[in-house]
Amino acid sequence: MAKLDYHNIEKDPDRCGGRATITGTRIRVCTILTCYREGMTVEEIVQQYPYLRPAEIHDALAYAYDHPDEIKADLAADDEAAV
Repeated sequence: MAKLDYHNIEKDPDRCGGRATITGTRIRVCTILTCYREGMTVEEIVQQYPYLRPAEIHDALAYAYDHPDEIKADLAADDEAAV
């Protein structure tokens, strides 16, 4: 299988604890995935975060689905921190 490039996704140890984010923002991939799972469309997510482009949302969703264990761990850490 070919390795996919996620041009709009970065992991910076100085941003959001090194978690996957949309490049140049503090919007985490798991945040976008949560919005999508809650029924928001790409267009609605862009309305919620107007500084994002649809391509960035699509990259975040592709990254999330290609890295399920990483994203699951991020979501679990968020749940644990909320308790």
